[in-house]
Amino acid sequence: MRIKTIPYLVVYILLLNFLLPYAISADVFYHKRLPYPLIVNNPRNIDPVIKFIKNKIDHDNAINYIIILGDSVFYGSPGNSDQSISAYLEQMPEQPLIFNLSFPGSQLGDLYTMLLMLDKHGISTDHVILNIRYASFVLRDPYQSTLAWWAEDLRKLEPTSFLAVKSQLKQTDWHSIYKKPYEWLQDVLNRYVYSHVNLMSYKDYYQKYIGNKWDQWHNRPMADDSLSQPEPWYIKDPQTLSDMLHWEQLKVSFSELPLNLSETNPDVFFIRKIILHQKGKNTWVVMTGTNHELMKDFVNTSGYVENMKRLDNFLSKQPVHYLNLEGQVPDQLFTDFTHLMPDGYRMMAQFIWDAYLQRGATNSL
Repeated sequence: MRIKTIPYLVVYILLLNFLLPYAISADVFYHKRLPYPLIVNNPRNIDPVIKFIKNKIDHDNAINYIIILGDSVFYGSPGNSDQSISAYLEQMPEQPLIFNLSFPGSQLGDLYTMLLMLDKHGISTDHVILNIRYASFVLRDPYQSTLAWWAEDLRKLEPTSFLAVKSQLKQTDWHSIYKKPYEWLQDVLNRYVYSHVNLMSYKDYYQKYIGNKWDQWHNRPMADDSLSQPEPWYIKDPQTLSDMLHWEQLKVSFSELPLNLSETNPDVFFIRKIILHQKGKNTWVVMTGTNHELMKDFVNTSGYVENMKRLDNFLSKQPVHYLNLEGQVPDQLFTDFTHLMPDGYRMMAQFIWDAYLQRGATNSL
């Protein structure tokens, strides 16, 4: 290579690095919800999505958009993105602008951290709808980490909150990346090097974009983004359902042990942090329901019933809009113990939107 060609090569790389995000179609970054395969395989792939949302908001001068936060229920599992709760909310007559940042497995700690991540990028959280479940507040002994995805983001953005739950995180399969040099190095590169080099931080999205274009050129149908094909729980293999009901994690999720609703419970700690962060804003907390027929041996116990009463009372007293959908969606519209068929998500979206319009679409608490 001649010396005089080096400046041109540098300019070419710089231009490519700058223009790459604009060359990728919007649907590659975000279509009704987050792209599951890209983020589950590399959680740092959340960063280009948040940047895309910020750019869209600024470009469109969008106001009064709604941020959706939650777990796999609000994500719309197991169906595709066009069958998600955000897709059905956008179909309402008022045509609200929705950004669904829910992700399967997310815990209350992840939801709070996502609010901090949005703050960092200057994205308004004036209108937020988030989902919780009974399992969000059961005893973690150790059960599951209070942060499934964004623990390291919380460590950086709000160290005091991270330290408050660090002991619980250590009891689970979570571990500090600083114990593994290779993972530590990867995190440093992802955060402080690749995040500033679009050729690296956008590479998975560019590969997806090229794959989509290749399918179009060969007249192939676009790949369905369902996590699995939704089918009603009652047509599934009885042995499969029986095995599911014996999962240890599922049993813990519906534990009838008395709920600890003090701040020594890390989930109560995070719901209070969320409420404090959202003070003066239009915030909705939605208790998504359970398949009572399938889970009758769990939800009919005296301990579960009493816990639900206490939890409902606790959340009703918080300075947010609270909507309890327990028992509202018919059991036949479930795919398992908690996820829904497309018609179930459509019905849930209607419940939420009706309540949103009737009880404070513009009023803050």
